[in-house]
Amino acid sequence: MFGLLLFLLNGVAFADLTDDEPTTAITVDAKTDPYVPLTSGTSATFDTPGPQKIMVQSRRRMAGAGQRAKHAPIEVRGDGNPILTIKVSGTAIPDGRIHDRLEGFPSKDDQTLITVPEGGRQLTLTAPPGGPDFFVRVTSRDNPTNLILPVGIAPTQAAPAVATAPVQDAPRSGEQDKKDNTESKPEPKKRQAARNTAPQNELQAGAGMEMGLGIAARGTHMVFHLGATGRYPIYKDLLSVGGSIGWHRIGVEAERPVTHPISGDISYSADWHTDIVPIIARVSVHVPYPPGPLTPIASAGLGAFIATRTDGSTSTTRLAVGPELAVGVEFGLPVGLLQTTISWAEARTQMGNQGTDGQAVAETLATTRLNLAYLYVF
Repeated sequence: MFGLLLFLLNGVAFADLTDDEPTTAITVDAKTDPYVPLTSGTSATFDTPGPQKIMVQSRRRMAGAGQRAKHAPIEVRGDGNPILTIKVSGTAIPDGRIHDRLEGFPSKDDQTLITVPEGGRQLTLTAPPGGPDFFVRVTSRDNPTNLILPVGIAPTQAAPAVATAPVQDAPRSGEQDKKDNTESKPEPKKRQAARNTAPQNELQAGAGMEMGLGIAARGTHMVFHLGATGRYPIYKDLLSVGGSIGWHRIGVEAERPVTHPISGDISYSADWHTDIVPIIARVSVHVPYPPGPLTPIASAGLGAFIATRTDGSTSTTRLAVGPELAVGVEFGLPVGLLQTTISWAEARTQMGNQGTDGQAVAETLATTRLNLAYLYVF
């Protein structure tokens, strides 16, 4: 009889973790706390009569254990007046767990302390439309164990989740019994659309590989580029510094007419190639709060180009310095990010060729490329 009673109590506790309840249990570091779901495009209002200090703990649902995404905002209003914007982290906690039907992984939390002045009455949290779904935990700083629920929700509804939430035994997706699957209600279309939105990149340090294909200002073959690249943020989500080192080849194979003072018009066969190792330092601008999952970027850099000209059995190596400009976009992946750019780089140096006056001429090493890079972010 006692075992049957325990079974019934556990069943009641598990029912409190479904999406129909006002709170959702989230486990992080073996500790489970109730959070209030805040769906994309909705608001929740809390009674917070002042004066007092309110702690708002915010998380978001992440799709993968190793996912890193751009921080997402929650708008905060006090009695209808804008106060601040909470920036919720986009870094998933691999061993964390969300105890609801959709599951996923909780993000690292943001803890924001808000001072409610004397006469203040209500605090409103809003999740902008088109963004992720959040989970918020609103408490008084003087009583952090007492969860403040949104207006219109009775406090007694949230109590069982705090006391008896089955942290260890709640099943993952696909492991619930048939009864749970039968009683689950369809997810609203608004929440489904918000959850399908691709994650955006947070401006983080990263390193990876790049490859490109383009044309040379003075060459007859396509230019294939391969290299390593990296970056480090230096100012909020706007600026980063970085660099790259790589290799590409400019090839020339053509017949050129030359006028000889004795022999007259003759044909000269040009057949050489130049191997170039560009070492480039650059500053990149990342457009903040971009529309959609893509982040536009633009960069300017200065490079040292080590050029080795091979013409038959003759080889000449020179060092040239010149600028690099690039524009493109980047977007986040479950792990790392992908970046595509169009770049132009220019440098000039003397490689031994002469002009019609017999004087040595500087040759251009300019290339225009379409590049694709993968960065693993830290």
